[in-house]
Amino acid sequence: MKRTLSRQISVFLALSLLALTGAAEARGKITMPLVKGFYDGQEIYYINTEASDAGVAAADGTTFVPKLTNAIAVGATADLFHVTNFAQPNIVDSVPNPLGPNNTVTDYSPLWLVHLVTWQAGFTPQALTSEQAVIAARDAGMVTVTATDIVVNCAVMVTPWSQFPGATEIEIETGAQEISTITLPLIKGYVNGMDVLYINTEASDKNVAIADNTTFAPKLMYAHASGAEADIFPVFGKAHPAQHNVIDSIPTPVGPTNTDPQYSPLWDVVPVQFVNQSMATYPLLRSVAMINDMKARGAVTVGPEPGIIVNCPVVRTPKR
Repeated sequence: MKRTLSRQISVFLALSLLALTGAAEARGKITMPLVKGFYDGQEIYYINTEASDAGVAAADGTTFVPKLTNAIAVGATADLFHVTNFAQPNIVDSVPNPLGPNNTVTDYSPLWLVHLVTWQAGFTPQALTSEQAVIAARDAGMVTVTATDIVVNCAVMVTPWSQFPGATEIEIETGAQEISTITLPLIKGYVNGMDVLYINTEASDKNVAIADNTTFAPKLMYAHASGAEADIFPVFGKAHPAQHNVIDSIPTPVGPTNTDPQYSPLWDVVPVQFVNQSMATYPLLRSVAMINDMKARGAVTVGPEPGIIVNCPVVRTPKR
């Protein structure tokens, strides 16, 4: 879709998303570990939620999402450097500045394409804390750098300059054995008639990022129609008072043994609206099947898609 269309309706979508996620506090919170990394010689912290590779997901305890590899070809990824034979934090090539809807770093993406950095024999390994340091070591023959086809979803939460504004609490621990953590609100949605809980970290549209208090990451818009994404259906306009966003897939289960290849934390926004905005009561839409049925009967409109991508990892699957 044209970006002009995105601009025309993104404000309405933002207001809709805000209304639907406003009850996030009532759904509870989740405390997650923060992972230390390096950017430009500085320490940063991020959360690690998904990986496109089953082995990496198992090693990291994250959710296996093979669809994320489709983000590579369309340019929706940034770069992460993992040192294979020396213990140190990963290095990333960009971070938001500042974290939140006012980010101005257009190269930032929470989707990191993994590069393996290996120290060569005859050289004493030392900490590499920036992309420039990695490149200099490579050019000097000290390390090899090998690009993979592995994508990890790692939203940056803390930099030396700012913190994620949507967090309810952040604890940075400096001890070697201590674990830094972040607490985020849980957001309720519906899938296949059941409840699901997710977190919300980035949006490719600034208006949506403002409404949701997340980080503006315009690079994510390249994931639209790439095959790396799934769909989220916000209902805007008049709707049932208990209406929340409807999504089309979830990990089964959350974690490295996910068997649903359709799940992705990258959600393509597909707006839904009731045709009759003067009804006394509105049905509660809790599945894509119900939306499609009501569309077939002319009760709702679906789309058009504005090309807005939100990064919303599912962290709790439905209970029947």
